[in-house]
Amino acid sequence: MTHSLGELLMPDRQSESLAAIPGSPPVSRDPARLESAAQTRSEWILLHAGFVAVGIITTLIGNVLPTFIHQWSLTDSQAGFLIAAQFTGSSLATLLTSVLLPRFGFARVLCAGFLAFSLGFSFLGLGPWFIAAVSVFVYGFGYGLVNPATNLRGTVLPSKNVASTVSLLNLSWTVGAVSCPLVVGQLLPRIGVRGIAIALAVVGIVIAAGHLHRHSSSPEPAAERATRPFSEWMHNLAQAPSVSLLLIFFLYVGTEVGVGNWAATQEKRLPGGALSTVLLAPSFFYGFLLVGRAISPILVRRISTIAISMTGLVSAAFGTMVIILAHQTHWLFAGAAFAGLGCAPQYPIFVTWLAQTFGKNATWLSALFFGAAGAGGAALPWFMGIVGAQADSLRAGFALPLAACFLMVIFTARCHPRARAD
Repeated sequence: MTHSLGELLMPDRQSESLAAIPGSPPVSRDPARLESAAQTRSEWILLHAGFVAVGIITTLIGNVLPTFIHQWSLTDSQAGFLIAAQFTGSSLATLLTSVLLPRFGFARVLCAGFLAFSLGFSFLGLGPWFIAAVSVFVYGFGYGLVNPATNLRGTVLPSKNVASTVSLLNLSWTVGAVSCPLVVGQLLPRIGVRGIAIALAVVGIVIAAGHLHRHSSSPEPAAERATRPFSEWMHNLAQAPSVSLLLIFFLYVGTEVGVGNWAATQEKRLPGGALSTVLLAPSFFYGFLLVGRAISPILVRRISTIAISMTGLVSAAFGTMVIILAHQTHWLFAGAAFAGLGCAPQYPIFVTWLAQTFGKNATWLSALFFGAAGAGGAALPWFMGIVGAQADSLRAGFALPLAACFLMVIFTARCHPRARAD
């Protein structure tokens, strides 16, 4: 039986064609249930649209980094600080979600996150580089609210396969990430960084309004208790290899952000790269990330998540090694493609493992893990810039995500759910 794109993106949807199949259960015509299904479908659409926008917003800094380096004569260390600012804001906001999500619900937290995007972009491109760093910090704070709330919302909405659902959500994120280099390449010469920032601020307001409307039409009940004592945190974390899972979130996001954001700058420094208007290395990285996330929902139904994760990490390590050794753009593109393909299944799988490991407690415990992810996204790319500046070559900085891939192989073997069951 074939499925429409709508059925794949909104897995709670039940096709009316089932009624024509002998022996199939009758499709409910209860008005309340039909209204609930319609609301769920509209929410899936909003989540996917929001994640496309988030994909563009999250990867924007890497695509405009060469422009900022040229405009303000930044060192690699200073340029890396801009990436660190984004994910420092993200990490701080993520830590707050353990309090905000139970107290205010998904819709209002998502609304606040997209409004933070708009606020940050309202000032991006104004004044010297430290004002840009503050702006990036603010919209990074918005990312820290939106990313965990969207991923966790995807795990609680009706679906037949949670891993597939989260993979499809992250597929939408990747669509935005892939389109970002092309959008920047076309718009930057015409309207500049300032014009792009204003456009994204408007998009953030529109999506925030959508989440606010969803809350008004279908309010979420407040949790009985929004905070939990330290002893309860420790009791739940002691039941699983939490340290390994924390380190995986830290290292993975640091690797993806580092490779994805520094690839454009490395391309600019290769022979012929300085003349390019559109930098293609990020498109190869995120393009193959998109391909990988498109096939991940199919693979997870046939292959174990640990096998997919391990294979992907080896591919990411190989791709990063090719980037380090590349002296021509076509080899850089090949390395970025292998790295992107290897990174593709990791984050959805790790989010699924988090939900499987902690069950209903994942909603509030997840703040710690998504916070570690944000910290990794801040630290590793910044250290890549520092190492690159000290070695006078950005190639040396790429050694850090290469090492992270090998460490993740070790930690993945320890913390996947089946290993604990065995």
